[in-house]
Amino acid sequence: MDKGQMKKGVLEMCILHICNENDMYGYEIMKRVTDAFPEINESTIYAVLRRLNSDGATESYTGTVSGGPQRKYYRITDSGRKQLAEMTEMWKSTVNAVCKIGIK
Repeated sequence: MDKGQMKKGVLEMCILHICNENDMYGYEIMKRVTDAFPEINESTIYAVLRRLNSDGATESYTGTVSGGPQRKYYRITDSGRKQLAEMTEMWKSTVNAVCKIGIK
């Protein structure tokens, strides 16, 4: 089993979920993800963010300056919301199936 592929899918779902809550800049997203998954490094998270952006699931914009460098913010798109809903449904179905087998 390719552990990396499974983690990548879960990571994408988590990032889309975070972006669905609020527009956030990259560091905020990275911090939330690494708090939950400390073994995942920054470069992996930013690579997923770039891919989600290029796939049209998120879009980015430059925020207003607040005494420091401009920040790149990410927000989910309608396409990203649809993708998140599909991924969440698949996740719930997988968790339910695994629990039925007795793995908790």
